Amino acid sequence: MSESQPVELQIPMPWGHIAGCWYGSRHLRPLLALHGWQDNAGSFARLAPLIAPHRPLLAIDLPGHGRSTHFPTGFYYHFNDFIRVVHRVVRYYKWRKISFLGHSLGAALSFYYAALFPTKVDMIIAIDALTTPYFPPNIQITLTSVMTEKALNEEDRLQEPAPLYTYESLKDLLYRGSEQSVELEHCEFLLERSVRRVQSNPDMYYFARDNRVKLVEMLFTQPELVNALAERVRNIHYLVLKAELSDYINLEKQKEVINVLRANNHTFELHILKREKHHAHLNSPHRVAAIVVRFLRMAYGGGRTNNKLNGKL
Repeated sequence: MSESQPVELQIPMPWGHIAGCWYGSRHLRPLLALHGWQDNAGSFARLAPLIAPHRPLLAIDLPGHGRSTHFPTGFYYHFNDFIRVVHRVVRYYKWRKISFLGHSLGAALSFYYAALFPTKVDMIIAIDALTTPYFPPNIQITLTSVMTEKALNEEDRLQEPAPLYTYESLKDLLYRGSEQSVELEHCEFLLERSVRRVQSNPDMYYFARDNRVKLVEMLFTQPELVNALAERVRNIHYLVLKAELSDYINLEKQKEVINVLRANNHTFELHILKREKHHAHLNSPHRVAAIVVRFLRMAYGGGRTNNKLNGKL
C-alpha cells in the first residue's frame, strides 16, 4: 500500500486489541495521536494527512472507543487504564522515545505520561487541554457516588438491545452532544469508527463503542500535585493550542502550570486559535496543521526526523 494511504492496524492487548490508523512512512517513528473523551482516531482524520508528509502519525482508539476492544463486563474505565495502554503501545513498538499529539483527554494523557516517564518523551503537541480538571473535595465526593450508581446501571444496559438511529439523527446527536464543537459536516469522521450499520435494516445504525466510556473515572488531581508533575516535564518540545471559544484551558487558573512548563522546556509555545471551538483540529485542520508543521520543522531542524521505529535516537 502507498505511504500516502493510511493503514488500519490492530495492536494486541491482553483483553483484545487497540485499533489504530497509521498515516505516512512506516519506517519512521510516528507521532502517537490520542483523541478526546468519547471520540476516536477519526478525530485526526482531516489533520493527519496534512502532517504525515512531515512526520508519520499513528492515531489510536483508546479502549472502548472506536474500533478497539471493550473492557470485559464488570470492569470499568479509569484514566490510569489509558496511561497503561499508552505504555503497552510504547513497549509493543519498542520505542525508546515517544512523541505525542493529543486532543483534550489525549493531551492530558500526554502530560501525565511525560511526568511519570520524563526520560521517554521528546515532544507533546497538546490541542485544547493541558491536564485533567480539578474539583473541590465536596464535588469529587458527589461525582464519585453518582458515577458509581450510573456505572452499574450502564452495565445492566449492556444486556439490552442497542438503540437504533438513522445516520442523520446520529450526526445531530453528535453535534448536540459535543455542544456544537464538532461541526455538523464533520461528524462523519467520528461516526465512521463509532457506529455500525444494522444488517437487517441498512437504513439504521447503532453505537458500537462501549457506552461505559461515558463514565470514565478521571483524576481530579489537586493543584499541588499537578504542579509537581509539571516540574518533571523538562527539555522536551511542547506546543499548546488553545481554542478561543473553549474553556478546557483556563489561562488564569492554569497559569502556574503553564509558567513551569515554559520555564523548563525552552521550545514551549502557546497559541490561541481565534474563533475556534474545542474540536479545532477537526473543523479547521489546515489552520492547526500550519502551526504544527512549523513547530515540527523548528524541532527537527527543518527536515523530517529520521527516528526509526525501534526508537533509537
